[in-house]
Amino acid sequence: MQHPLLKNRLALVVYLASWIFFTALLFIIGWYFEGRSINDAIINAFSFCFPLLILGACIWFVVVYVSIENLGVWGFILHHFTAGIIVVGIWVSLAYQLRVVLFGAASEGLDYIIPVHWQVFMAFGIYDYIILLYYLIIYYRNFQDKLLHESELKELVKEAELTALKSQINPHFLFNSLNSVSSLTLSKPEKSREMVVKLSTYLRYSLAQDLKELNSLCNELSNIRLYMEIEKVRFGDRLNLDFDLSSNCENLKIPNLILQPLYENAIKFGVHESLDPVSVKTKCRVENNILKISISNNFDPTSIPPKGNGIGLQNIQERLNLIYGRSDLMRIVKGEKNFTVNLEFPQVNKL
Repeated sequence: MQHPLLKNRLALVVYLASWIFFTALLFIIGWYFEGRSINDAIINAFSFCFPLLILGACIWFVVVYVSIENLGVWGFILHHFTAGIIVVGIWVSLAYQLRVVLFGAASEGLDYIIPVHWQVFMAFGIYDYIILLYYLIIYYRNFQDKLLHESELKELVKEAELTALKSQINPHFLFNSLNSVSSLTLSKPEKSREMVVKLSTYLRYSLAQDLKELNSLCNELSNIRLYMEIEKVRFGDRLNLDFDLSSNCENLKIPNLILQPLYENAIKFGVHESLDPVSVKTKCRVENNILKISISNNFDPTSIPPKGNGIGLQNIQERLNLIYGRSDLMRIVKGEKNFTVNLEFPQVNKL
């Protein structure tokens, strides 16, 4: 684990500032409260604090390798008690040697200002303070790593769920379209060939899309029109399309292929089961930076609807939850002759 003073310049500045403050504090005590000369007070404060400047940084390596999880409570205490004795011993010894060198013949030894037993007590206290601070840094780093790891796991789960949803869309659409082609093969073979060509173009587009990515409404509706042309080959005048799209909606973003299941349902439950013309209406508008799309179709209330398992609507709801983190963006309104799905897409810069 990288040393916090080497990794972060701000931490190094704070460390040096703290050391200077402590040195200045000892100087003031010696000069002002003990009545020593400025020179003696400076030498005493510097000789005691200089070892701390080096040892304080080195204590990090003790903290990194002494873990309560690995050693247990007593092992943890024993290791730090031993390390504390070594550190304090080195500290007080270096401070004494510096004091002897700097004072020379006038050296007053260990008890110049602070008695040696108070120096040892203070050194142990500072050692405890430093290791507590380092453990807080380690705890904070582990907490940040855990948050990052959880975020990465959630992203992986989200990717997996989106991939699973995509695997539902294409086979679902392909199944319905191939059924349509099969219906036309004998009755209108030329139409079936046209439908196969358009189906190929559409599939090439849809397979290249990433469900996580957003697409402009204009592009998405272009793709939808291509799909509806495929179905119109089969149903002819029984299928009518009505797109009410204002110009300020065209470049707004929606998830790729999220509208596709709604048009599939309109064909399956509306056009397919009705002898009368069915209109699939798409209305788009913008309110408070939210793109609101309404897709509706009429249906024959007397017909027996084909059995469905609700994959399309469920797919849309799950994708809205995954991408926007909201469950209130889709609303279904079923009337006597009309089925409407209202969708909302918040326009955000980055999801």
